[in-house]
Amino acid sequence: MTCLLVRDQQLLIVLLWDGVCAPKVKPTTWPLYSKKPLLLAWNVPTQDCGSRHGVSLQLDQFQIVASPSKTLVRQNLTFFYPDRLGLYPYFKTDATPVRGGLPQIASLSQHLREMQKNVDKYIPNRGAVGLAVIDWEEWRPLWVRNYGRRHMYREQSFELARQKNPTWSDDHAIRAAQLEFEEAAKKFMLETLRRGNRLRPNTLWGFYLYPDCYNHNYMASLWGYKGQCPSYDMARNERLRWLWSESTALFPSIYMGKALRSSSPGRQFVRHRVREGIRLSSFGEEFSRPVFVYTRPIYNDHPEHLTEFDLVSTIGESVALGAAGIIMWGDVTHAKNKTTCSDLNAYLQGTLSQYLLNVSTAAELCSQTLCGSHGRCIRKRWDKDVYLHLNPLTHRIERRKGKLTVIGKLGDSDKVLLDKNFQCQWYKFLKGSF
Repeated sequence: MTCLLVRDQQLLIVLLWDGVCAPKVKPTTWPLYSKKPLLLAWNVPTQDCGSRHGVSLQLDQFQIVASPSKTLVRQNLTFFYPDRLGLYPYFKTDATPVRGGLPQIASLSQHLREMQKNVDKYIPNRGAVGLAVIDWEEWRPLWVRNYGRRHMYREQSFELARQKNPTWSDDHAIRAAQLEFEEAAKKFMLETLRRGNRLRPNTLWGFYLYPDCYNHNYMASLWGYKGQCPSYDMARNERLRWLWSESTALFPSIYMGKALRSSSPGRQFVRHRVREGIRLSSFGEEFSRPVFVYTRPIYNDHPEHLTEFDLVSTIGESVALGAAGIIMWGDVTHAKNKTTCSDLNAYLQGTLSQYLLNVSTAAELCSQTLCGSHGRCIRKRWDKDVYLHLNPLTHRIERRKGKLTVIGKLGDSDKVLLDKNFQCQWYKFLKGSF
């Protein structure tokens, strides 16, 4: 098989980027926790379950337990909504501008000054080690991706260009508007990352939901759905090379709709989204940035908890492809009342925690066995259905004194299978951990 190169918008994009024609795996940074190739984080505002509803959630499988609630500071995972980091410009749904509305109107210098105050508030320790996730969803840095409710950013940019140059033709004004918008959006995002990295250099910075794969076409029909990212969107992602290079972590999402429940298309949906994140994480310097995947304990459009099949399709798939961490995301509905808290806790104590312990232990054992704890195991063939799971013939999970525990050790056949199906992505820098 040969690699097929296609020119799209003056970009070369690899369409057949698989185990045969994949480039050599770049090394990555050391994990945040020593000898923990897989970070598990809980980023759901469920603190009310204990304080208001008397339900203490069992979250001991997670190395990070944080909440996106505005009042909480000094967390190892800080989620920056638009009103918590600098002076982000955007339009309200009724087209009312906030801070100018457009990045080409807003003051970048004022934004960066305000950003420092916000970072000092939410991450007061300059040496803090953790994750900083920036949630800017109102506009996208590429002009062509501002469609639907975001189309107003194109319209307002066009009007701005016409006001400044009333004699221009519409075509000329549109081209100028696109150039001005994209340059300003790029500068806003780049300088925000640079300032964050300078203020908190031991914290990993990136944007929530970046990169995206734009493979939601299953919503029209599952017939023939293969999960691929459209080639033109992969090309557009390559135009954002500056973003992947400046980020110190990537935070794509794999939120699964109920239509994909326990299905092969659901697994393909996740596989291609994570694979695109892994691909883009290697852009830029000599090492790959860690990819932390956002998922949910429920379906994105339905409150039912993920089936065990779909835990494999989401978490298991991400880990096998080389994700550095899994971040569980949710909203306040999980802590709405005692019933919702109790239902969530039952899922945590049962299916979810058992699977998390299984896959995280398997990832650690593979790292120890193949990489001497100096690397992370990833599939040799990205499209092969092999996973980092404990062998039920050599391992079992028991609850001892209220805590889930793994019993067993790797057999020779287990080690042979690991070596057959997985390879090491080595860590590049000296170890740093919490």
